[in-house]
Amino acid sequence: MLRAVAAFAPRPPCRAAARIGERAPRIRATSTRGVIERTRRWLDAFVVGMDLCPFARASLPTLVIETCDAASSFDAFDVIIARETCRLTACAKDAPATTLVVLEDDARWLGADGWTAFMDGPVARAEETCERLSGEEVMVVPFHPHATWSDDDDDDDDMAEEPGDYTSRSPSPTVHLLRKCDVDNAETTWYRAQGREDIRERNVEYLRAMGLASLRDAMRRVVE
Repeated sequence: MLRAVAAFAPRPPCRAAARIGERAPRIRATSTRGVIERTRRWLDAFVVGMDLCPFARASLPTLVIETCDAASSFDAFDVIIARETCRLTACAKDAPATTLVVLEDDARWLGADGWTAFMDGPVARAEETCERLSGEEVMVVPFHPHATWSDDDDDDDDMAEEPGDYTSRSPSPTVHLLRKCDVDNAETTWYRAQGREDIRERNVEYLRAMGLASLRDAMRRVVE
């Protein structure tokens, strides 16, 4: 199963919500509408605002945001992933198509509190579903408030965070479903425009130049 590393998938209780040294800020419980608004602020401030993803801006008009709340089960989560995987594979290839599945603050029982548990639970389930239904056509990108790609096993230890971790940090645990064709097209366009090989290297350089204090402040403004 392809797992993309962030450059920077009657209706069940998971609801279609919208289209479209210091610890990281703690997330307040909020409504579905609040979760969607917070997600949009994150997209505007980080993903698009810092240009961490080469196709994010182009995909915003057709972006689908789904949410899972406390009433959701893993079965309901699986249904959302399956439905969106099938939708994405059926979309025309001449424009980007993508989905964010956001776990609300009261859906902690889905196993999304910690980064490792999130990767082993919801993300692994999403990958299995995407592979079964699309082969390698639909990819999974994980985002989480405590995301880290360091070797530290303590995924709640924000003291060990690095600026590059903010390529994968979001205000809520989020499973991003996107098509490999869109990733390939966007990366080819970016490489031609920027004249360098890897957007991930550019993102880490950019975030390190900003520094942890500025990144924490930016995320705090998104959350609040």
